[in-house]
Amino acid sequence: MSPRAAPCILLLGLGSAWFLGPAPAQAPQAEPPSQAILRELCETTRLAGTHASLVGARQVARRLEAAGFQVEIVPRSVLLAYPRRAEFAVHEPGAAEPLHERIASFDPDRVPTGDVPLYNAWSASGSVRGPVVDAGRGLRADFERLKAAGVELAGTIALCRYGGSYRGIKADLAARYGCAGVLLWSDPQGDGEARGPTWPAGPWKPGHDAQRGSISPIGRTPGDPSTPGWPSPRPGEPGRRLSAEELAEALPRIPCAPIGSDEARLLLAGLTPRAFVDPDGNVVEAPAGPGPREARIAIESPREVRTIHDVIATLPGASDEFVLAGGHRDAWVRGANDNGSGCVVLIRAAQELGARARAGWTPPRTLKLAFWDAEEFGLIGSTEWAEEQAELLRAKCVAYVNSDVAVSGTRFAGASGTPGMLGLLEPVLRRVIGSAGQPLWDEWLERSPAPRLGLPGSGSDFAVFVHHLNIPYVEAGLSGSGGGYYHTAFDDVAVVERFVDPGYVGHELAARLHVELLSELLARGRDAYDGAEAARRLGEEAHKLAAAHAGAPLGAVADELAAAFQATADALARAPGAGRGFLRELECADGIPGRAWHRNVLWSPGLEDGYGAETFPTLRAAGTDGAGLRAAAAPILDALAGLRRRAETP
Repeated sequence: MSPRAAPCILLLGLGSAWFLGPAPAQAPQAEPPSQAILRELCETTRLAGTHASLVGARQVARRLEAAGFQVEIVPRSVLLAYPRRAEFAVHEPGAAEPLHERIASFDPDRVPTGDVPLYNAWSASGSVRGPVVDAGRGLRADFERLKAAGVELAGTIALCRYGGSYRGIKADLAARYGCAGVLLWSDPQGDGEARGPTWPAGPWKPGHDAQRGSISPIGRTPGDPSTPGWPSPRPGEPGRRLSAEELAEALPRIPCAPIGSDEARLLLAGLTPRAFVDPDGNVVEAPAGPGPREARIAIESPREVRTIHDVIATLPGASDEFVLAGGHRDAWVRGANDNGSGCVVLIRAAQELGARARAGWTPPRTLKLAFWDAEEFGLIGSTEWAEEQAELLRAKCVAYVNSDVAVSGTRFAGASGTPGMLGLLEPVLRRVIGSAGQPLWDEWLERSPAPRLGLPGSGSDFAVFVHHLNIPYVEAGLSGSGGGYYHTAFDDVAVVERFVDPGYVGHELAARLHVELLSELLARGRDAYDGAEAARRLGEEAHKLAAAHAGAPLGAVADELAAAFQATADALARAPGAGRGFLRELECADGIPGRAWHRNVLWSPGLEDGYGAETFPTLRAAGTDGAGLRAAAAPILDALAGLRRRAETP
């Protein structure tokens, strides 16, 4: 069905299946339930730590209470950083008056809270001016390329395109290579005018807007940067925080700001050409700088303790074991897509499951829904709550379901999650009929003949559950409608209703998917996790690592791991239920090298990627020495051997 056919979503009876179909021609159009929820969420901005965010927390709590859930709004004192003043200017060399200038300010205590200006949270405060260098995407290879061409980076302003890595890694590398500041921008070829009409004529990014975002070190320690590894206190309670000196070492050291592509063009115009050697050994000339134009960045962004609010809702079940589903409710501005969509989906799922409970259904296990605050600042709300509740989560939490940007269209987008959860997802996707009239599983098969879950790196609230607590996780959503609205001021209701999901077909369908997914998890409990499937998948990853390093010590050790994973998969397949503790058996209580918070030795966020995953980090950190590699592999091999022994014991 075309999204512009103005479909109607009908919920027939308590606990019955949902019917997705066109409204009768003679009947008036019914407003999709998702529409009212999203419009209310986006009545105000939702920047964490502001009055508007508290208003949003109360809105969510009210809807969950009406759905029959027990609801708690959990306040917490955390460190945040706002752009009290942000200035950006373009100068001709030596000129006092700017060619272009933009000055903005923000008061987080204003009521009502205004739109947050363009800024990167956790940027260092200060004022810098220097010639600009085109640093490509701000990857290590880009900075090395400039160095090889003889470009002096000290004191320059690095102009970095979004893409290829987490924005915080770009800022960190720029500082390490001696740059005085960083400017981040989105190439119109990726999400702007080159893709189609820009807002408001279309969904693509106009030249004046840009992607806001955090540059905190989430790949090393997500959460409140002042309490790495322990929970931040509740308001009024005593708590331990890093010293100012320790924070200065942990957080970005140079000013960093996002700019629009129109501003980037001013800086790119007439850049000094440099000679580079291409991959074929040919010398080519390309504009790179420094200069001649200069940029000035002046940022006043004090780091201050503020109160955030997680919303935790509970639907009691027959067991105190629980399934936890969550998504962040904070946003850089109004965030209709990121993450209004995920909030709407979870609220709609709560309404359906609550209605079933009122009609007499008792969930086999307890269901908890979490609406996290301050995710955008660095996964703060979820991380601090989970660190506080770590003992309970490890003992009682069956799995975590994340809902972040759950709807960007009406077609199944695929899924990510812990290896071992695909078997849970398949029957759910077979039951849910998509907008094209076929099961979502079939939609996935059309895109990927051999579906698999993408390994989660970082960048969303699953991180603490996957990498710190080793709790199974899964996430699935809908896509199909492109746009450049990510972290912009126009990620609002209008862009959703005109371009992303007209008629709210995707929102209602994603809600149905989550109802089925949560119901399946509540019914199956810990049996939803398949250790044999996990071992097979990780064996494939070990085999790929071995192939990439064939003939080297790492390749030999990875080969041994691949064989051990396969043998473990075979043993667990013969003993259903024996693989429930697979993740816990393989965790490292002391953390992986250099990152004590990360206990998952099977994969971790890439240190120079951030969003993506890097398999077997303990092996990669061991270097190339054969003895060191075998020592790093030994705990994994021993744990796999233990799993096999238990599976084979009657």
